[in-house]
Amino acid sequence: MTDTAAKNFNISNKLSLLALIGANLIPLIGALFFDWNAILILALFWIENLIIGLFNIAKMATAGVYKKELKAIFLCGFFFLHYGMFCAVHGTILWEILGLEKLPNGPLNVEWFGIGEIFREGAVVFLSFVEMFKPQIWLGIAALFASHCIDFLENFILNQELKQSEAKDFMAKPYAQIFILHGGLIVGAGAVEKFGSPIWLLIVIIGFKLGVEFFLYKRKLRKQERHKKLKAL
Repeated sequence: MTDTAAKNFNISNKLSLLALIGANLIPLIGALFFDWNAILILALFWIENLIIGLFNIAKMATAGVYKKELKAIFLCGFFFLHYGMFCAVHGTILWEILGLEKLPNGPLNVEWFGIGEIFREGAVVFLSFVEMFKPQIWLGIAALFASHCIDFLENFILNQELKQSEAKDFMAKPYAQIFILHGGLIVGAGAVEKFGSPIWLLIVIIGFKLGVEFFLYKRKLRKQERHKKLKAL
């Protein structure tokens, strides 16, 4: 890579940060000017965890192809199971804390068993949130998806995180972020149940999430810089 190209990557690195901030500003704008309530915002942030998992699988698969690791197929499947169960259980808990009606069966009104039932309930939570808040929620989902897509292309591909990684490196990677955010969502849901949906609470929820993601984003960039310096030695 030429010095000019490297400099361009450092400049473009700001794009993913701007996308992250923009994606989180959309629910804030929605709350301030378009009557988005706390349940919609909490639902949107829970759905983002599914997007995080999707892009994590994309990273594992891409790293596996790049490093020619056949075991990446198994790792992707195993990650889908444990991460999917975690998000599904959390979505069901979030639904219950928010005091919403009993989950409908809808198109998933079939008998499932074991792990399948956990995934069925998670899917019902997702479909119920979408049905409850469409079309507004699709705007938020699109913005969050675009933010993670830009981060994937910019940091994982262009800034060569791919070359530094193996599929196994991503097995537990999202949990550092989502444990904090899931905890915040649970606390936020409890606050919504107690206080309703005042604007100050919405600002606190959105501000907390943006602060956590900004901190983790900057930490990721510092790790990339350290790796580049070590490689240059």
